[in-house]
Amino acid sequence: MPRNAPDPSLDIPAPRYQTDDPGVARVVSNERLTPNGSAEIRHLVLDCSGLDYQYREGQSVGIIIPGVEDRGHASTVRFYSIASGRGGEAGQKGLVAICVKRVMVADPITGALRGSPSSEFLCDAKPGDDIAVTGPYGKSFVLPDDPRSNLILAATGTGVSPFRGFLQHLFTERDDWQGQVRLFEGARSVGECLYRTEFAAYQEDHPNFRVHYALSREEHASGGARMYVHHRMEEQIEEVWALLDREETYLYICGIKGMEGHIERVLERRADRDGISWSDFRRVLQDSGRLLIETY
Repeated sequence: MPRNAPDPSLDIPAPRYQTDDPGVARVVSNERLTPNGSAEIRHLVLDCSGLDYQYREGQSVGIIIPGVEDRGHASTVRFYSIASGRGGEAGQKGLVAICVKRVMVADPITGALRGSPSSEFLCDAKPGDDIAVTGPYGKSFVLPDDPRSNLILAATGTGVSPFRGFLQHLFTERDDWQGQVRLFEGARSVGECLYRTEFAAYQEDHPNFRVHYALSREEHASGGARMYVHHRMEEQIEEVWALLDREETYLYICGIKGMEGHIERVLERRADRDGISWSDFRRVLQDSGRLLIETY
C-alpha cells in the first residue's frame, strides 16, 4: 500500500441500511443557516440513536425521499455528506447533522419555479418527523488517523459539510492533532458562508488551523474577477505548495463540479515554476491516497 494512503484496515463502516430495509431516524431540529433574501440553506439534525448507525467523518447518509417516483425520478435515495464528527452532533452519540440547500427547479410545462423533491422534503421537515435513512456510504473521503497529517480542505457552498465533520472530530472529539489544517471556503456572500462562527472559534483556539473565505458576490480577485476558492488558494500558494510537497499532507476538494479544475490549474502553474510536471505529481498524490475529490 502506498505510504499515507487511507489504511484499508481502518474501521470504515459499510452500509448498514439499504433501500429495501432502511432505518428510521427522527428530526430533532431544522435550522435555517442563511438570512432571508439569500439562498435557503438549512442545518438538520437527525436522531439515529435507535439505529446501528456508526460512521466516520466524510461519509454520507442516504435519505429516502417519498413521492419522487411520481415525478419521473429513477431513484428515491439522495445522498448528503454528514456534517458532524463520529461522536455525534454537539457530542451527543446518535445525532447526525446534514446541510441542505433548497434547490429551485423550473416546471417543464409551466416554467414555474418549485423546490426539488429532495430539498423540498428536507427543508420543510419538522422536529418529530420520521425520515427513512440508508448507509452510511463512502470509503475514501475520510480522515487519516495519524495526528501528524496536514490537511488542505477546499469547499464551495454545502460542500463544506464534511469538513465541518472533520473539524469537529479533530478539535472537539480528540486533542492530539498536530498537523496543519487549512480550510478554503467559498460562498456567494458572508451570509451564505456556512458555519463561520464555529470555524472562527476553532481558529482562535487552535494555532495549527486557519480558514480563508472567498465571497464571490462581495470580493474581487486581482484583475477584477469575482473571488473564488482557487483565487484565495493562489494568494496562499507558497504555503499550500510547501504543505502539499510533504508526504503527510492530504488535499480534499468538495463542492460544485468544475472547481477542481480551477484549483488544479493554480497548482499546475506553481509546479511549472519549479520545473515539475503537475500531471506526474498529481498521479503521485492520487496513487498515495492524498488527493480526494467529491464534486457534483
